[in-house]
Amino acid sequence: MTPATTRRAIDSGWTFRRYGQDDWLPAQVPGSNFTDLWRAGLIEDPYFGDAEPRLEWIELADWEYRCTFDVTEGELAGDAVALVFDGLDTLCDVQLNGVALLSADNMFRTYRIDVRDRLRVGANELALHFRSPVRYGEARRAADGFCYPAENDKTVARASVHVRKAPYHFGWDWGPKYITAGVWRPVWLDVVRRGRIVDVQYRINALDDAQAVVTFDVELEGSGTVEIACDVAGVAPVRVAAGAGKATARVVIAAPRRWWPNGLGDPFLYRFTATLSDAAGVIDRATTRVGLRTIRVRNEPDAAGECFEIEVNGRRTFMKGANYIPSDSFLERVTPERYRQLFRDAVDANMNMLRVWGGGTYESDLFHDLADEHGILIWQDFMFSCTLYPFDAAFLANVAEEARQQIRRLRRHPSLALWCGNNEVALGVAHWNWPTTFAYPDGLFDRLVAGNRDLFERLLRDLVADHDPDRFYMASSPIGFWNDPADDARGDSHYWGVWHGEDPLDAYAKRIPRFMSEYGFQSYPDIASVERFTDPADRVVGSDVLALHQKHPRGDAIIGRFLREHYGEPRDFAAFCTLSQLTQADGLRIAFEAHRRAMPWCMGSLYWQFNDCFPAISWSSIDYYGRWKALHYQAARSFAPLILSAEAVADGFDIHIVSDRADTIDAELLLDVIDYEGVSTWRWQAPVTITGNHAAVSASVPGSVASRPGVLVGRIVRGGEELTRDVRMLNDPVRCRLLDPALRGWVEEGAVVVRAERFARAVRIVVDAGHGNLADNYFDLLPGEERRVPLRRGLLPADAPVSVSSMVDWIEPA
Repeated sequence: MTPATTRRAIDSGWTFRRYGQDDWLPAQVPGSNFTDLWRAGLIEDPYFGDAEPRLEWIELADWEYRCTFDVTEGELAGDAVALVFDGLDTLCDVQLNGVALLSADNMFRTYRIDVRDRLRVGANELALHFRSPVRYGEARRAADGFCYPAENDKTVARASVHVRKAPYHFGWDWGPKYITAGVWRPVWLDVVRRGRIVDVQYRINALDDAQAVVTFDVELEGSGTVEIACDVAGVAPVRVAAGAGKATARVVIAAPRRWWPNGLGDPFLYRFTATLSDAAGVIDRATTRVGLRTIRVRNEPDAAGECFEIEVNGRRTFMKGANYIPSDSFLERVTPERYRQLFRDAVDANMNMLRVWGGGTYESDLFHDLADEHGILIWQDFMFSCTLYPFDAAFLANVAEEARQQIRRLRRHPSLALWCGNNEVALGVAHWNWPTTFAYPDGLFDRLVAGNRDLFERLLRDLVADHDPDRFYMASSPIGFWNDPADDARGDSHYWGVWHGEDPLDAYAKRIPRFMSEYGFQSYPDIASVERFTDPADRVVGSDVLALHQKHPRGDAIIGRFLREHYGEPRDFAAFCTLSQLTQADGLRIAFEAHRRAMPWCMGSLYWQFNDCFPAISWSSIDYYGRWKALHYQAARSFAPLILSAEAVADGFDIHIVSDRADTIDAELLLDVIDYEGVSTWRWQAPVTITGNHAAVSASVPGSVASRPGVLVGRIVRGGEELTRDVRMLNDPVRCRLLDPALRGWVEEGAVVVRAERFARAVRIVVDAGHGNLADNYFDLLPGEERRVPLRRGLLPADAPVSVSSMVDWIEPA
């Protein structure tokens, strides 16, 4: 039966204009002024070339949007009629039929306004005036008489701190300053007849192998009966009377199926529907999905310092993943398919966690639904990053409502692992020298710090405790600061010694914290991606155009130095792009394996960063166009459930076996050292018993062997099947002369087949980007080895062009 209460989107007939101009142009809702101008042909492609500075005028203007929508007599006869704005970006005055309705000042809030008495049958007009957040920030800056330390904000007034808007829109060291305005999430007309379901939440009261007990709390308007029904056979529906705006139902699930993170089991979801009814029929329905699991974040003193680890269903679980930033500078461009691909990419790289970083935005319902479906745990920051913030009563009240809405929206998701108040504010206070840099007068900095302590250590903490009491909250990440090596024993860490400090790559193996929640190294996108946002003359490291897509002031110099130290001189710009990716991947491989080898001392490795918001030279492992860089392929290998890892020690190598699997494996460990022609110069093998959820040294390679030129190959084999492999050169390529491997590649039965006659370091296969990413790439191929590499999804046509290359093709001969 169709519910009496209805909702429809107001998503057509929108127009917009720059404030004060005459002509109205077609607009898209959800959308933004940038994409509307772009679609109208009034601005150039914001992502191509050096467009960014020429588009700065957009952020300084005000913008108007309007829409005429019809209302029927039947709708107006409802008991209540509301306009719901899921997202207004950001300072917006709304009029309905010429009368002021709303002044919005927070991109992250939903606004619901009862408009039944203001509507009329037939045409109604919505008019929205978006004020410039930059002009607003300038006025606030002048009134304050000082500037907040938002050093990533590229506006002179550091406007981002004054408006509750995605901080990255104001610029960051991987993204442009594109400060949008517009209706960025849907607008709805809600017609309430006899009542409505406001919210459905659930609590897991008991969970064991025999049964689960789940309590549903249904918040509602009106009265009647609420039925809770499940789509899984054998779960009996429950009916309860609704009164005083609430109904509570207790559901028992026999032999429950648990929700597990990726790699540990099925992320099983029960779908429940809450139906509100009365004698006249169905009033309203709402669905929610339940994942039966327990999550415990342990952050407490222990014998070694202060642990930070996550237990899922009672199992200590090593977190493998990355930091996620918004997928586009213009959020309306992130389609459902792009979100689905994002989570396929995470699962394919053997990840089980993404951190939604605090300088972006709270992600969509679809994002979190997909995290539930794919078993990807979410570390959720509130949207504060790398600066101090105002703490006046109006600002705190605005933030409190923002946080309340977001906590209540997201708490139903089984993938939500924890809440974090901010990114790096505590680190900045302790180590970024803000009082001197910004010349704060005596006492001001202390007042700012005290006000922000109240924001993060009281306000947000208490809101999580009130609305999501079973989840962990931390005030600021990181807990331990990389500036002090002793802090590696304390909580989570953001280690930036290798990049910002320019420490050598092997420092990753020496600085191992209890949980590494941020670290990384930059690289260029593939040359094919660079060609999409540049002209040929721009494809030179340091060109004016590429400088606008490289937001870190020392980025190219750091990439170039490390690249040449480890590999040598690149043959050309395309080779520079490829070798930059290999530098990034090889460096983070050291970190990935060091973190996993150190389990349970270290229980998490989240690198910076998963993705890009525009075409950039950045820390991402997947570029803006969706191409996997070498790093993402390396993450897939290093995050596999079972890995071998050779650790360089004073007298050779220790061979570690790391397993995230639940089972114990009896297998054979084989170690070989071979020269570049494939001749074995040393061999060792022995049976091994591999304990699940455990890391241990299982063998050693003596120094006399490790000093030989060639390649160390480790394998774990069971019943003739190779379960995992580890291949590494015993010397950096810059210190040895690799031979031409005589690579060949061709398409056979929908996949690429590649063969090397001699050792091939970092085999790179290139197919047309339209076919998607490969199952593996940038891998080492042994002498005489032939390997079949399919697409991750689909088949290649037999005539698809394929090229293969390896390190010898990218480095100038000595």
